[in-house]
Amino acid sequence: MARLLDIASAEPAVSDPPDPLPVPATWPAAHPVILLEGLSFTYPGAPGAALAGIDLEVGAGQQVAIVGASGAGKTTLIQLLLRFWDGWQGRLELAGHDIRRYAADDVRAVYGVVSQRTHLFTATIRDNLLLARPDAGDAELWRALEVADLDGDVRAMPSGLDTWIGEQGLSLSGGQRRRLAIARAVLRDAPLLVLDEPTTHLDTVTERRVLDALDRLAAGRTTLMLTHHLVAMERYDTIVVLDRGRIAERGTHAALLAAGGLYRAMWDIARPGTVPR
Repeated sequence: MARLLDIASAEPAVSDPPDPLPVPATWPAAHPVILLEGLSFTYPGAPGAALAGIDLEVGAGQQVAIVGASGAGKTTLIQLLLRFWDGWQGRLELAGHDIRRYAADDVRAVYGVVSQRTHLFTATIRDNLLLARPDAGDAELWRALEVADLDGDVRAMPSGLDTWIGEQGLSLSGGQRRRLAIARAVLRDAPLLVLDEPTTHLDTVTERRVLDALDRLAAGRTTLMLTHHLVAMERYDTIVVLDRGRIAERGTHAALLAAGGLYRAMWDIARPGTVPR
């Protein structure tokens, strides 16, 4: 009980403004969707900065990959974009306004997130899909599953949409769990998409199915892919390489390979003896 009371009485990490701005329904052409200038952040009590001097512009519909080793700052960056932390320095804007001028829940509502740690409830496939949009009908659920390349698997199950998936979806394979998360993101239909290591620990065939489903999901959406797993990098308009909280390099896949820097070293480690395309 003491631990529960500590949680209940804890001050939130972020606070909403007294009169929050509405997040725009459409992105203003005059501003990047996301703008970072000199963004720096240090966790409370940490000896050093998790992010230091990050400059980044992401335009509407742009596909951006943020790569780097574990601890490079990828997760911290996304947590700031989703308003899980305040206390940063520099400039962090969403649709032309300081992100702190919006309510935190309104900011999070414009993001769809697919990660390797997909939380599934001990319920049916239908129940888990309806978390994204409770009013969705069966036709919409099947369409979302089709985009995620999961409709065939679900139709083959004894109870279809009403199949019980067990605790944390243990009756599903790893690839099926990821594709169920993609189907949820399809139903959510958010304009901004965050893909957080979505293909980690998948075999090659399953990884390809998940990547193809993510391509369909990302079409027309502003997308941020966070990964240390360099697969299909040629699909991205810009690749940002983070190293110990700083941007070490940025550019296209081909340009970064040709530059022979950190990205090329990561590529060579991941694919020894291969010739890059």
